[in-house]
Amino acid sequence: MGFDLFMTVAAIVAAAVATWAILRLFLSENDGIAPSCQRITDEKPAENHTENPDEEAGETHRSDIAKRLAISTILIIPTFTVTMLTFGGITLPHWLTNPWLHAIIATPVMFYCAAPMHNRGTAALRNRTPNADSLLSLAMTVVYVYSLLACVVSWIIPAGSHNQYFAFASMVAVLSLAISLIEQPPMAKKASEGDIPTAQSQETQETQETQETQETQETQETQETQETQETQQSMDTLIQANITYEIRTRVTQITATMTMVIAVWTFALWLIFGLQPKLAIAVLIGATVLTVAGLVLQAYDRLPSR
Repeated sequence: MGFDLFMTVAAIVAAAVATWAILRLFLSENDGIAPSCQRITDEKPAENHTENPDEEAGETHRSDIAKRLAISTILIIPTFTVTMLTFGGITLPHWLTNPWLHAIIATPVMFYCAAPMHNRGTAALRNRTPNADSLLSLAMTVVYVYSLLACVVSWIIPAGSHNQYFAFASMVAVLSLAISLIEQPPMAKKASEGDIPTAQSQETQETQETQETQETQETQETQETQETQETQQSMDTLIQANITYEIRTRVTQITATMTMVIAVWTFALWLIFGLQPKLAIAVLIGATVLTVAGLVLQAYDRLPSR
């Protein structure tokens, strides 16, 4: 009973400290808002470039994602199948269930296929604006490191908790890459629609050039007024897109932060009240919380802005 009481107190204290650190780090008023504003400033000018380079870059990016998705899917099939059969109680040859074999197969998925996700997620954490990639990267890292420790230094893990979840980490990468193939609509697409009235005004001007000088001047003044209005409308559209982007970024930041807090407490409460093997299941459940929220946020980022 004394050991259980000690573990309970230790888990609660550790979870409370982790909660305070997460909230202080990612939801501080001074540190949390500035990075997202800076990111808008850095990214928005790219929308004024010509469409052809953006389309070519987008196609190259999608091809790279498709290649990584194909590789990760091929690699996950054997490990996922063996894991499901093992959970189903089916006896398999020892070499198929060898954790080192699963580690070798999952490592390329972890460090190559999911590399862009880890890079974006780590950069967002450094900027104190966690996003979907941050949650997915954390989930993969926690599960992969735990599984690797169970292979290398199993003596530090309680007996019965030597479970390996390499297939879980690979599945996270596959799902994330699949969602990444969904084309994200541009946020400032409406700003380019202002070119249509300009063309109409030019045609009107060419038609009225044969009229009297006074009418021509009035037409020019009207055209200048229309161009001013169109410019103002384009600026308003761009400002609205920036505000929408900022709101979505802030919502994602808050949601990701609270998800990390929930994952910490889920892990701690399972260590206290959960069934055996407590540590292995606690790691899996905590990673599942991060994964589900990360995939939902990733799909949310693909929704069109209104």
